[in-house]
Amino acid sequence: MEFYYYVNIFETKGLEYLLLICFLVLFILMVRYISTSDKKKS
Repeated sequence: MEFYYYVNIFETKGLEYLLLICFLVLFILMVRYISTSDKKKS
């Protein structure tokens, strides 16, 4: 028997947008950390 689970597209879109925002924030923080550590070494 096959079971089909219908997923609400709006709920998944919201989750995807939250993951994208978290990824972008962490990426920006990482770039800032790397750039400040490079300045301290010079």
